[in-house]
Amino acid sequence: MTALPPPLSQPSHQHLKTGGYLFIHALPSTVTPHLRWAIESVVKNAVSLNWQEQAACPGHQRAELSWSGQQGTAAQLASALRVFDGIFFEVTERATFTTDAVRFMYTPSLGICAVGTDVLGNFTVTEDRVKYAFEQAEGSFEALYQEFSLMLGEPWDEQLEPLRASSSQSNITHINQKM
Repeated sequence: MTALPPPLSQPSHQHLKTGGYLFIHALPSTVTPHLRWAIESVVKNAVSLNWQEQAACPGHQRAELSWSGQQGTAAQLASALRVFDGIFFEVTERATFTTDAVRFMYTPSLGICAVGTDVLGNFTVTEDRVKYAFEQAEGSFEALYQEFSLMLGEPWDEQLEPLRASSSQSNITHINQKM
């Protein structure tokens, strides 16, 4: 009787590591400690954010941080943060050998938008999503334009852009996720 070959080894945690950025564009000032706790619950590490006034939205604060951690951390952060009233944010995750890069955008009136990105940050759209847009448009150019606008996150960009513009002078904090 011959022995079976050894099982394939599981990828090490090193292969599962990625990183990205979290841009909190606007958050009511009274909620900042709660948001920090939400981030800490995802990354399982202490977080210190450098809060600044959001000039485009009085009574709100803004902060940015870079993060490193496991694949899927951006989705976990987006899920944890979207529950805060009045928050506007974006979170990105770099591609790995087994996953594509992604950007999540959130505004209170639109909810969440998740779009794949290439190495330059351009949004990528799947073949199935394009087919869906054509099906929904039913031959109408205006409806097709609207579908393409949604798949590229244009409504979210329109709401986030005024808040992004005030972030050019910010300091970015770096956090590492505990494994």
